[in-house]
Amino acid sequence: MNIQHKIRRILSFLNKTYGARPPFKKTDPIDELVRTILSQNTTDKNSLKAYAVLKINLKSWDELLKTHTRRIAQLIRHAGLANIKADRIKSVLTEIKKREGRLNLANLTRLDIEAALDYLRSLKGVGPKTAACVLLFSFGKPIMPVDTHIFRVTKRLGLVPEEYNIEEAHKRLSAIVPKDLIYQFHLGIIEHGRKTCIAQTPKCGVCCVYRLCKFKKKAFYRKKELCR
Repeated sequence: MNIQHKIRRILSFLNKTYGARPPFKKTDPIDELVRTILSQNTTDKNSLKAYAVLKINLKSWDELLKTHTRRIAQLIRHAGLANIKADRIKSVLTEIKKREGRLNLANLTRLDIEAALDYLRSLKGVGPKTAACVLLFSFGKPIMPVDTHIFRVTKRLGLVPEEYNIEEAHKRLSAIVPKDLIYQFHLGIIEHGRKTCIAQTPKCGVCCVYRLCKFKKKAFYRKKELCR
């Protein structure tokens, strides 16, 4: 089966099971950058709570630059690693303002994907996933962010070779997923990873992409137990 045909089939099954994603809507790049840094090494529930507290207590990102790091850490404590993330966020925003003259990443619009990635990755503490999230969700650039769910599920589905590391997975998935489907596929795979294809005990018996799965340790079930 052609790899792109397989990806389209996977997405079709995911959409039937979980529902199609809402239409793409760009986010503010600074918001996306801060939100994604907060999401590092924690759950969405925790990071989004920390982000909400931050937005409620600070009127703007410029105000954050004037706020002591200890205070920022207190505000984002729900996200875990608060001291590290507070320092990281403040350092990244400080560097952006130094380079751009203001807290704005609009210049990334005119850059190609590689140049935009290089820019974001040059900011201390911004890795491939964080950079890719900003480029996809804020600029609509066709690049696939890879978190732990996507890394695990796409390997099990045989889309990413088992020996690949997460950075190699970013490049591979960005290359093989049809550009017009990256947004939908990214969100669909994440939801599948959270609800069904979980790390320790995947729910193979109710998996809608069971027949397309290459996971060597998957459980085997009768056909009538599988999603159609």
